[in-house]
Amino acid sequence: MLAVVSTVFSLPVQAGPITGKVEITTPLGQYMALKMDVNDTTTTFELTGPDFSWFAFGFDTTIMNGYSFIIEGLDGTRTAHERNLVANGNPGAPQATQNISIVSTIHDAANDLTTITLERPNQTGDPNDPDFSTSMTALDVIWAYRAAASPASPVANLNNHGTNGRGTTLITFAAVPEPCCINLLAAMAAVGLTSRRTR
Repeated sequence: MLAVVSTVFSLPVQAGPITGKVEITTPLGQYMALKMDVNDTTTTFELTGPDFSWFAFGFDTTIMNGYSFIIEGLDGTRTAHERNLVANGNPGAPQATQNISIVSTIHDAANDLTTITLERPNQTGDPNDPDFSTSMTALDVIWAYRAAASPASPVANLNNHGTNGRGTTLITFAAVPEPCCINLLAAMAAVGLTSRRTR
């Protein structure tokens, strides 16, 4: 009689990278988007907004104050800085220490859009900066741009967004799936199920 032996094994569960994306249609129909990829140490942000206006995203808030990224310039020529908005009508000033770096800027002229990719450490040590982590499931976000701007009348530098040029949204996160083959090989190695051909 053949005895069947079953082996029950489990691998330790570790928090892996997470990702989230939200696409925004503003009251005037302007497309904007935010994508965040968070790993153990760093968050990568893809921010998309109009190529004819400054635009901004703020994090962990539902009102026009707190920690934000301000993207200035036009088309593919952009700058980015961290800023703590004080209140409606008071945008504060750029932070003295900037913890973000620009990875890339892509100008989509056909659709009048610019996407800028930034990186920032998850924890900066600045009490004004929110911490990001792979345990996040959702995050409140604010967005803004100059609603009165247009390709014919561009506005490169931060100023009042106007009634239709700001709003709030929520970005939700999910685990980044790992390739199935890597998981399978790791599981097999963990229980010694690999085999060798013998002669």
